[in-house]
Order: sequence, then C-alpha cells, then structure tokens
Amino acid sequence: MTYLASGFQDVDGTHAIEQFTHCLNVLASLEFFQNYKQKTFELLHLDAGAAVLEVGCGIGKDAIALAQRVGSHGKVVAIDHSQAMLDLALESIKGLNLPIEFVHTEAQQLPFEDNTFQGARVDRTLQHISEPQRAIAEMARVVCPGGYVVAMEPDWETFTVDSENHPLTRQLLNFWCDSFPTGWVGRDLLKLFHRIGLTDIQVIPETLVVTQFELANQVFDLVQTTYRACEAGIVSRVEVEAWLHELQQMDQSQEFFSSFTGFIISGKKQ
Repeated sequence: MTYLASGFQDVDGTHAIEQFTHCLNVLASLEFFQNYKQKTFELLHLDAGAAVLEVGCGIGKDAIALAQRVGSHGKVVAIDHSQAMLDLALESIKGLNLPIEFVHTEAQQLPFEDNTFQGARVDRTLQHISEPQRAIAEMARVVCPGGYVVAMEPDWETFTVDSENHPLTRQLLNFWCDSFPTGWVGRDLLKLFHRIGLTDIQVIPETLVVTQFELANQVFDLVQTTYRACEAGIVSRVEVEAWLHELQQMDQSQEFFSSFTGFIISGKKQ
C-alpha cells in the first residue's frame, strides 16, 4: 500500500489514486475539516466577482466552495501537480456551470502573471512540498496588492496518541512526522509569510481529537506507520504488534485518544 505521509508528493507515480481520494473524502466528511475550511474561505475576504487561486486542489471540493462564493462573474483557478486528481476534479464539476479552471502545474512555479488574483489559498499541501517557501512566495507574487494569502497546514510534532509505552510512541510518531517532506511546516508559516513581506498576519490553531481507533487509522495511517517503522529498523515487529494491540484494547474500552494541531495563517499583500 502507498504511504499517505510520503505518497501525496507523487500521486500519479503511485498508481493508487483510489487510496488518496478515499483519504480526501474521509477528511472532507469530518466536521473539523469542514469548520476550519470555512474559516480559511472567510479569511480570503473575497467579494462577488473576485478571481481566486486554489493551490493543491485535489479532487476539487474546495474549488467548488470557492466558486460558489465568488459567483458567476468571478473565477477560481485551481492547480494540482497530479493529473489524475485533476481528471477527477473535472468530472466533479460537469453540469454545475461553475467558473472554475483546473490547471496542471507546480506550486513552486506558477504560470500566472503578477497581481492576477484577489486571493490565494493552500490547504494541507505545503506539507508535501520540500520547499514550501517557494510556493508561498509564488502565491504572494500572483495576488494583487490588498489581497490575501491563506494557508492551513499541520505541524506533525503536535500529533499525539495515548499509550503506556511512551518511548515507542515517540519513535513512531516522530517517524510519521519525518516521513513528510516538511512535517514542521505548520510552525514555519508565520516566518515564511513574514519573510515575503505579507502584513496583518493572523495565526489560528485548530486541533482535531479522534477517539476511535479505526477513524484515527484512516486519518493518521497508524497501522502503516508502525509497519513502515519496523521495515526501517526503527522498532521491532513484536513492539509494533504490542503497540497496536494496546491501542485496539483502549478503543474497545472507549479510552483511545489521538490528536493533532494544524495552523491557519493569513497575510495581506501590500
């Protein structure tokens, strides 16, 4: 199976599009994700008729929400580096008559003129990019003066799982964090926004708590993480199986706990 922490940086190369779309659909179904997304939309301060850029659009759900905000006289340009994702996104808007253009390109080198959009948004995509500062700089470049750049990204060192085996849990959660190209990007956003000259910067923490093992496995890829760490020689198979057994026992007794914190950040271009 493809590993979610590392696989999103090359979805097309994995030939496992169903696994990634399932993950995105599960996350989109959760109230936590729905609520914070609304906050990011509001922080763009978009008027009807605005043009907005969505970076890392995936299967297009957020692009549709943005198109409904800007209306028929506005425009959403949604980019992704996965053609397979874009193909699914195109299918999702058939017959909806929405002002959305999907573009196959990289976030670090946007094919748009300076000052093209009234806002630009990225959501959980920078964690999969090895040089997120380039993507943020590009987003700021294509936004008009007075427009906003908005991001939501996790900091995977905030990931928690309750277990009696503290040393093993630290090893496994650090392995998950370090499997992302930029697992600390959530804490880096303020610095990156400041360095490219954005002002009126706001930071809003958002914490997800998951108390069911099966859902946590879908969101955090727990089982895959443990066995990947085993294959890497970081932990033993005996330790892995004991850890997973403990979590499942805690789940059965309604004592399972896991969480992570992501950070929404917005900044204004002068």
